[in-house]
Amino acid sequence: MLQPAVKIILAMGAALLLAAAPIRADETPTEPAPQAREQSAAATDLVWPSPPLQPRIRYLGSVASPEDIGRKKGFWRKVWEFIRGEEEDEQVARPMAVALDGRDRLLVADTRRGRVHIFDRRSGEYSHLRGSGMQSMRLPIGLAVDGGDNVYVADGELNQIFVFRPDGEFDRLLDTAAWLKRPTALAIDRARQRLYVVDTPAHDVKVVDLATGKVQSVIGQRGEERGEFNFPTYVALDRQGRLAVTDSMNMRIQIFDTEGKLVSAFGKHGDGSGDFSAPKGVALDSEGHVYVADAGFDNVQVFDERGKLLLFWGTSGQEAGKFWLPAGLLIDAQDRIYVADSYNKRVQIFQYLGDGDAK
Repeated sequence: MLQPAVKIILAMGAALLLAAAPIRADETPTEPAPQAREQSAAATDLVWPSPPLQPRIRYLGSVASPEDIGRKKGFWRKVWEFIRGEEEDEQVARPMAVALDGRDRLLVADTRRGRVHIFDRRSGEYSHLRGSGMQSMRLPIGLAVDGGDNVYVADGELNQIFVFRPDGEFDRLLDTAAWLKRPTALAIDRARQRLYVVDTPAHDVKVVDLATGKVQSVIGQRGEERGEFNFPTYVALDRQGRLAVTDSMNMRIQIFDTEGKLVSAFGKHGDGSGDFSAPKGVALDSEGHVYVADAGFDNVQVFDERGKLLLFWGTSGQEAGKFWLPAGLLIDAQDRIYVADSYNKRVQIFQYLGDGDAK
């Protein structure tokens, strides 16, 4: 039973809250549908390229807080936040990488909050990952999810890789002391049970067996020749298991086959069409197009696998479809494109339309 003093405090908070924000006649107690923000944003019909050209990319919406996935604050939560203050940790502050699990939950590595946000867009529920009981994450910067929905998180300050079970409980730290300098990005090849770890100061990508945690092979070394790296950062896999790597200081993208052999390399520093200024996240859609987020241009460029520029969208700004230092990219099985819009404190979501759906 509540103590009298507690009852008084809650009653005072409730009265103040109701006085400050009275319920409007048009408000209802029903829960909004999940992904309401995405559906509302899609109604604006923001597409690229602009008409009369055939659209290839459509804006769907953005996620920056639990309210963006349909969570509605109940009365007592409002009272509690009025007294205690809002839960700012639930707001995305510096997203650097994104991932999806088997339940289509959106995972966001947030280096400012030191956590991985988990947005369940079907239920409207929010949760997060912080670390183990002994060690909290400090700079979660890379994300990957295996076939069993275990979540792998690379911490760029602790130089460790955390593993969490599907229920969000901490499982273990990978034994990386003998081979890892500083991880920045992760990718998992579920078919071949491989974990790719981008080791930026080592200028290579480690190929790790998921079952044993042992390094199977190493792709690259420091250099400027094809197949070599100069501070690699982001990484992605296509549906055939080919690996795309952002070779950041060489200002290019390199693509390798499942055996680690170079397939293609393209890009150069410049300010012309198809050039790079500060390439970050990379991803591939179902048709093999290569997407690159450029934090210097504040845009996303789309290439074929040989490096021919096909399309770009975005510019500097805070409006829908604009970016402020975009970082990680993800493209899901439905060709939805997720962009970690890092300094705009959100993840923007787009849809690749292809030819058949572009109407």
